[in-house]
Order: sequence, then structure tokens, then C-alpha cells
Amino acid sequence: MKTVNCIGSCLVDILLSPVTQYPQHKIRTNIFVDELKSSPGGGATNCSLTLAKLGTNVKLFSKIGNDLQGDYLQEELNTAGVQTESTLRRSEKRSTSTVIVGVDQVGERSFMSYHGALSDFKLKDLELNELYDCEILLYPDLFNLPMIDGAPLCELFENAQRRGILTILDETWGISGLHKEVFESCLPFVDYLMPSADDLSFLYPGEKPDDLAKLFMRKGVKNIVLKLGSKGVFVLNNENSFELPAIIEKSEVIDTTGAGDNFNAGFIYGLSNGHPLKWCADFGSKVAALSVQQLGASVQKEELKSLFEAN
Repeated sequence: MKTVNCIGSCLVDILLSPVTQYPQHKIRTNIFVDELKSSPGGGATNCSLTLAKLGTNVKLFSKIGNDLQGDYLQEELNTAGVQTESTLRRSEKRSTSTVIVGVDQVGERSFMSYHGALSDFKLKDLELNELYDCEILLYPDLFNLPMIDGAPLCELFENAQRRGILTILDETWGISGLHKEVFESCLPFVDYLMPSADDLSFLYPGEKPDDLAKLFMRKGVKNIVLKLGSKGVFVLNNENSFELPAIIEKSEVIDTTGAGDNFNAGFIYGLSNGHPLKWCADFGSKVAALSVQQLGASVQKEELKSLFEAN
């Protein structure tokens, strides 16, 4: 099994459900919901947690505040088996990043975010030799870490590839917004690109998934894994081209928070164990299906164990 290092966001999600309407100034200033749940959040954190629960050797590189929220995240990660001893930095100036997630009746979400400690998270916070001590390097939070996105990330991935490390990139609609030039600058240094088709439709309006995948290959990406939401996943490289349908029906979805991150974790678990590409995509879809049938991104270890044994 290969070692996986995840670099990116570590934060607390505060989930409210169901949110059927939102406050309006001087008209409806308060709303009430039936459920509240706090859980770890952020792409790198969600991926790390699920990978660890699947038995993967995984480290998380991120930054949190020196506060109770940070203590909570540290405990959750340690309990799951994610290695953070020297890689999860503490900010003395900013509190732990926190996101309030409003989940509607069909599982779609809206966000209010405090960026906090992630605002000044940079590569200089980390020991790069430790970051490169892996076979797979995942950065799933493009557009949410302004001090890393762009040139620093390109250099990080280029140096990783020179060391023979597989580089994996995903994006999120983060604090920076979506920027095509930043996205495309990274592509020559990406082995596996795993973005959301919904987000890409903002950057490339009107483009079909297969055409986008071919474009990204021309720009240097070796493997493209496009997450199509309720339509499944599309995969393309020089040897393979296939599409897999979604595992569950829309009516079964409770909350889509972390669905893409859990897909990534399942896919990377397959890669780290030498499974074929189609097995990886199928297992990723099954892990994502587990995650959307509950509130919050964290999947229980027992559920993952049952899924693993069935595969």
C-alpha cells in the first residue's frame, strides 16, 4: 500500500438541516431547523479521514487555530488514524476556519464561511521533505488557499513529479473564486485531475465533459476523472475512456457535503493498492454514495469496512 500525503483545508463544518428559507433583513430575521451537527470539514481533511478509516497510511498537512475548535479537529483526526504530529500547524493569530452549512430538502447546500487560520497557510509553514515523503500527493482545495494556489502549487507538484510522486488535484469553490488561468497553470504537473463538472461549467460554459477531458489532456494531465454529480463519473486517459452511473437515486440523498471528497478518498484508496482504474472509480462512487445518505461528510469506519469487504 502506498503512502498518501494530503495538503489543504482543515476546518469545522456546522451543518443545519433542513434549511427551507433564509433570513431577510427586517422581514424574516430568524429561521429554525430540525437538525444541527458539527463535523470535521475541508477537502484534505475529509479525504484524510476516509482514507485512514480504510486503513491507508495518510498524513494531513494543514493549519488550524490554537483553540477549542482546533483541539476538536486534532482529536477527530488522531482517533481516525490520520498522522498529524508534525504536519498540522497551529496559528496563534487566527482562529480555526469554520463553515456554517445550510442543507436544503434535497441535500444541496449553501455556505457562510470564516476563513481564519487557512488565510495565511503557506508552504513555508511546512517541512517540504516530509511533504514529499510519500507515493501519492493530493491537493483537493484549489481556490481555497490563496498563499499556495498558483505558482507555489505548480512548483510543489513539479518537484513531486520529479521525485516519482503521483500528483492529484481537485478544486473547490473557495475564498478565491474560480479562475481559469490559475487552474490551467497547474495542469502540466497533474497526474490525476478530479474536479467537479458543476464547478467547471462556470469556467467553461457550454462545454461537454468529454470535450473538457480531452482539453485537459492536451494541456498535460495524464488522467482525468470528472465527477458528474447525480450523473456519475467520466474517466479518460490515453488507454481508457468510460463513464459510470451514480450509485443511488436523487431521492436517497440527504446531504451532498463531502461527496466529492469521499469519492476522491475511495478512488485514491484503489490507486494506493494497485487496483485498475475502473475499480477505483467504482469504489470511489460507492464511498461517495455512503456519504450522501447522512448529514455531514464523515463516513463511519464500520460502514467503510463493510463496503471494503463487499469489494
